[in-house]
Amino acid sequence: MKNLHRWLAVCFVLGALSVPAWAGGNANFVLGGRALDEDFWSPVDSQAVVGVTVDFGREGWPVHLETGIQGSADDDDLFDVGLVKLTGSVGELSFGVNKTWKPKGNVRPFLGGGLASVTARLEAETPLGDVDDEDTSGGVYVHGGVFWRLGERFNIGLDGRILVGTDITLFGAEGDADYAQFGLVLGWGWPAGK
Repeated sequence: MKNLHRWLAVCFVLGALSVPAWAGGNANFVLGGRALDEDFWSPVDSQAVVGVTVDFGREGWPVHLETGIQGSADDDDLFDVGLVKLTGSVGELSFGVNKTWKPKGNVRPFLGGGLASVTARLEAETPLGDVDDEDTSGGVYVHGGVFWRLGERFNIGLDGRILVGTDITLFGAEGDADYAQFGLVLGWGWPAGK
């Protein structure tokens, strides 16, 4: 699984660095919320998420390639007296394909999906010391939504995303880092144009 994580990291870096030189596409940041399995992740199952997805391709390609990086986290006091603070987080690298339609006007519906590598982590701060555990797993993601092109380059819209197929073990408990998330899209596209 660690090889998948490294491969996706290389794809993200190479894709992000080569995009402006030969392709058109979009770089969209996502700010939103992520819901993980309540039975496994409670009380840190509702995590704030921030990420970026870059899609790129040549004119005439039926789909673009896309690569992304995202992270989410939540923390909670396990007891009312605040003796134990629990923090849960999920980091993700992804690589897949994206189709963004360009009907007349500024509306851009999109759909994408592919492979992801996630690293899930739980940390507990206690009076006796801090403990943590993490695990990495592969999964499959699908996302879609719509954004509006404002002016020649600026994108604003909404994105929904799900991830399935992960399998992780934290502190001896078996679970997953599968999630559903929803967020606001802010970004830009190139080449310039409506």
